[in-house]
Amino acid sequence: MSPLRPATCLRLAAIAMLAWPMRTAAIELPPAMMLGLQAENFAEREQAQAELLAWTRQRADASPEALYQQSRSAAEPEQRQRCLGVLRELVCDEYLRNGVGYVGFRMNPNTEAVKVPGEDLPRFAVRVLQVEPDTPGHKAGLLGGDLLLGVDDIVWHQEDTSTVVSEKIKSFKAGTKVTLKLFREGKLVDLPLALGRRPAAADLLQFQFGFGGMPIGPEAIAGAERTAKDEYFHRWLAARKAKD
Repeated sequence: MSPLRPATCLRLAAIAMLAWPMRTAAIELPPAMMLGLQAENFAEREQAQAELLAWTRQRADASPEALYQQSRSAAEPEQRQRCLGVLRELVCDEYLRNGVGYVGFRMNPNTEAVKVPGEDLPRFAVRVLQVEPDTPGHKAGLLGGDLLLGVDDIVWHQEDTSTVVSEKIKSFKAGTKVTLKLFREGKLVDLPLALGRRPAAADLLQFQFGFGGMPIGPEAIAGAERTAKDEYFHRWLAARKAKD
C-alpha cells in the first residue's frame, strides 16, 4: 500500500479537527494546571503538563479547542508551548484511531489449498511467514506457519493473492475487533484481536522482507512514524488556523 497522499492526509486531519468542536463546546482548562505550566521548577512544569494531558484525554471531545486557544493566547510563552505539546498528543491519539487496520505479519504471495478434516471441499489459506514483534498479531498469539483461512466471515479464493488479503484487512478501521480464522497443526483455531493502525513504516518493512532490501533499523521505523504523526498534526493545525 502506498503512503497516503498529502491531500488525503489533509482531508483526514480536517475531518478530525472539525468533528471535535461540533461534539461539544470548548471547556476551561484547570487553572492550577495552567499555573503549573509556568512554574519556576522544571520538574513541576513537566508534572503539570503530564497532569494536563491525562485530564484532557478524559475530555477528548472538548479539550482540543481549549488547548488550541491557550496555545495562542496564554500569557506566558511556556504555557503556550506546553499547551501546544498536549494538543499534539491528543491529535496523535486521533491519528492512531483513524488509520486503516493492521495485524502485523508477512505472508506467502499466493493462497494454498487446505484439507480440513471432516470437510469435502478444500479451503484456501495464506501461510503466515513471520509475525512482527509488538504488533496486534504478535500480542494475540499469531504464529509463523499458521494458515490464515479468513477474517470474520471473509474467506479467500484460489486466485487470491497476499495483496487481496492485505487489502481486506486494511478495509477495517484501526481498533476494530476481528477474528482470524486459522488452521494450525491440523486444527481450526479462532484468534480474536483488535486491529492496530497500519504504521507509516509498514511499506518499508514490506520492501525489506518481500524484495530483499537493505535492513531497516528500529530508528528508521520509529522515525517514519514520528514523521507521519508530525505531518498529521501540522495539517490538523493548518486546518484549524484556517477557521480563525
